Amino acid sequence: MSSSSSTLGSPAAAVRAEDESLAPGDIAVGVIIGRASEYFDFFVYGIASVLVFPAVFFPHMDRLQGTLWAFAIFALAFVVRPIGSLISMEIQRRWGRSVKLTVALFLLGSSTVGMAMLPGYQAAGATAIWLLAAA
Repeated sequence: MSSSSSTLGSPAAAVRAEDESLAPGDIAVGVIIGRASEYFDFFVYGIASVLVFPAVFFPHMDRLQGTLWAFAIFALAFVVRPIGSLISMEIQRRWGRSVKLTVALFLLGSSTVGMAMLPGYQAAGATAIWLLAAA
């Protein structure tokens, strides 16, 4: 029996065809760019958690407590990571790897810039801390 339905016209089939045509070197370049950007973002946040955030976002605490709270917010990034993986898998499934990489790099860059533009505790109070956690 032959089946009259074909998956060649579906978006998933197009993504699979695109994935099969990629060279391993192209995949490696995308992975290296993505990981380097991600680790740079974590590095910048880690340094800011020690040098900047205790004075800007936690001035009502002593320096050690402010640093620990900044690192507690940093830990949220690792807790939320699996949710981001599920979302990026769905983006890749629907639109392909290049769109997923573009979205990921845009989100990394915009969150880093967003953190730089956040108001401090003196200007926004506890809202500044919540915005830091959201960024």
